[in-house]
Amino acid sequence: MTKATHKGRSGSGAPPGEGQSSGRGRRAVPSSAVARDRETTKQETREALVAAGLAEFAERGLDAPSLDAICARAGFTRGAFYVHFHDRDEFLECVMERVFGAFLDAVIATGDNAHDLEQTVSRFADAASMVGRRHARPLALSIDLHRVLDACARSPVLKKRFVTMFSGGAERVAAAARRGQQAGSVRSDVDAATLGSLLTILALGVVTSLDMGVPTDFQGLRDTVLRLLAESAGM
Repeated sequence: MTKATHKGRSGSGAPPGEGQSSGRGRRAVPSSAVARDRETTKQETREALVAAGLAEFAERGLDAPSLDAICARAGFTRGAFYVHFHDRDEFLECVMERVFGAFLDAVIATGDNAHDLEQTVSRFADAASMVGRRHARPLALSIDLHRVLDACARSPVLKKRFVTMFSGGAERVAAAARRGQQAGSVRSDVDAATLGSLLTILALGVVTSLDMGVPTDFQGLRDTVLRLLAESAGM
């Protein structure tokens, strides 16, 4: 029996006559509580599989880890895997969304309209500079971008998800740029949406240079970008 197929606390599944007594001196577990327990267990199983996949892909690339290796690392069987994911592509889609979604959440600043874009650029530069430090670098940058792009080229499903994530990231950067323009800290002579796309494309280029081992002055790039974005640069 795998973790994914554990039954109720009694070991016999949901009690008979849910919501009613199942015997003298015993109270039935409410059906809502049983459903919550099952949903919690299901979610924990999914999270464990995704975490195992993240670790395997970061260590061995996207193609080398087998589903058996991922499941073994999570402590489940292939049967549990297929309860949650239709196939490997759907699993990779979930992992990609988790990794890059978390990275965008960590990098894209909010809460300070005048300085959100500045903080976003600085956070990205700081994250990129950690790539050479094995135990400090962000998980999103520990998976080679060229391997992700190769997987997307082979799978229309992954390609569609990557484009969606890229577009969503660009929109969030554009929103930060727009807030900065309204606050008077970001130059107003450029379109915020175009600026968001440009900065996101630039970020992909930086990550690609990291993959290729191109020597990069991240702080110099950051300072240059910030000077170009400042309102005074457009005057």
